[in-house]
Amino acid sequence: MSDNKALITYFPTAPVAGDIPAVMPSPFSDVPHALAEQAALMLQQQLTAQNHGEYDFFLSDNGKMFGVLVVQDNHGSVGYLSAFSGMVGGNFLLPGFVPQVFKQAEYDGFLPQGTKQLAELTEQLTMLESGEQRAECTQNLVDLKLRRDMALAELKQHHKKAKAARKQQRLGLQNLLDADEQQTQMRALALASQHHKREAANAKIQWDEKVHICQQALDVFENEITHIKDTRSQLSRTLHDQVFASYVLHNFLNEEKPITHFFPDALPPAGTGDCAGPKLIQYAYQHQLKPLALAEFWWGAPSSAGVRHHQQFYPACRGKCRPILPFMLRGLDVEPEPFYGQQIDASEPQIVYEDDDLLVINKPAGLMSVPGKEIKDCVFNRLLVRFPDCPELRLVHRLDMSTSGLLLVAKNLEVHKLLQKQFIQRSVEKRYEAMLSKVLPIEHDEGDIDLPLRVDFDDRPRQLVCYEYGKKAQTHWQVIRRDEKTTHVYFYPLTGRTHQLRVHASHRDGLDAAIVGDDLYGLAGGRLMLHAERLCFKHPMSRERLEFEVPACFEEGI
Repeated sequence: MSDNKALITYFPTAPVAGDIPAVMPSPFSDVPHALAEQAALMLQQQLTAQNHGEYDFFLSDNGKMFGVLVVQDNHGSVGYLSAFSGMVGGNFLLPGFVPQVFKQAEYDGFLPQGTKQLAELTEQLTMLESGEQRAECTQNLVDLKLRRDMALAELKQHHKKAKAARKQQRLGLQNLLDADEQQTQMRALALASQHHKREAANAKIQWDEKVHICQQALDVFENEITHIKDTRSQLSRTLHDQVFASYVLHNFLNEEKPITHFFPDALPPAGTGDCAGPKLIQYAYQHQLKPLALAEFWWGAPSSAGVRHHQQFYPACRGKCRPILPFMLRGLDVEPEPFYGQQIDASEPQIVYEDDDLLVINKPAGLMSVPGKEIKDCVFNRLLVRFPDCPELRLVHRLDMSTSGLLLVAKNLEVHKLLQKQFIQRSVEKRYEAMLSKVLPIEHDEGDIDLPLRVDFDDRPRQLVCYEYGKKAQTHWQVIRRDEKTTHVYFYPLTGRTHQLRVHASHRDGLDAAIVGDDLYGLAGGRLMLHAERLCFKHPMSRERLEFEVPACFEEGI
């Protein structure tokens, strides 16, 4: 119990009953409970004052997610527990923070030896792949194939000239009066032809034998490399199985399950169970503490891949925590996960333009373009009901649920194909208006952002900047005006990636200024201040250029 007391930080002034949540807020809520926010601010003060070894959270990519769990002990006193995600400076344990979920004894029993074996295999692999003998064999094979190709090409050219000469000789033999002589010479020419065919075949066989011998010498190295890679992969899979077998989760109904139970189709994502939330809840269960509210925040330098900002609160991640936290919280009264669908008036979306071939609509913020896994109300389904005579109706492009503005719709498949071609050829002009959460430097009025994007597999639908696997994403931006605390800008997307403008605005290597109301990459609150304001394209049938503009109405919150 002394260890329990040591890890609880009690509030300087005990919260009154009205401040304590009767039902625990969902860990997937964007806005933390006031008591959890107070606990987070207290932890942030400690982080500012303390020195965690030589670890500097404000060095590039050293930022870390921290969490606090407000708890009530068996005496009714209220305090909070603290945790960090993953490791800090290579350590799972730091004074004052709850320990990891996995069983340390089991972990220490297999991981060091397994890690050492993996390192040895990797070293062997590096030596083989970069060794002089393998490089020499590879170069010999390349040189030999080059000489083979040149020699066979030269022989083929020689035979081609000889064939042309024989053709001319055969034509000359037609004038011979002596039939026997003519037949004799024709046979000689045929024999010459057969000889060249055999010569070509034999030359190819001889060169192939040389190449085969050289390839065999190289295969000795390649087979050993393949064997080491397979051994390393198998060992890595075994270690993964052993690691996750040491993660046994509990809940407040005294149930327990291995973490692998929640990922039946594959191994859990790397780091599952190491986030702050699971650590805090597991510790609370083990020490008979009642969880009241959870908050997680980023501390330190922003990530080069994802968008995380210093001191900003974030909900529990969807990829690693969403499958396990509902189980871990069983036995407690917990608010349901937030439902992000909104009640949008049935008259929406408003039609801006319509003819026999297409529609241009003004999509309201909060209405999805197409149905999702949980939300079926969307622009597409509403239009199908509104236009029953257009069963082939298709959206030509999409807008995020939180984004408002102009959306192009084809009434049939032929028009859809022709309009999509314009998008692929980038001949469609699109302009977005956005309100940024910061005042951009006065010396920068426009520019270009080029940050490749891919989905964050651990926290869909968030996107990451990834130079290795990301798809090209480019945006031109231009300042409209600067206000006291915000900047209004135009965005001209040159590509159409998911969340492109939102990430390019908020990322440290973009504008480093999230769009106001962005609950994924900035601060939630009100609507997302992003509006597809202008759309220009050629009508696929008349070839007339059509231009549409619908100004943003951010001030009215529309």
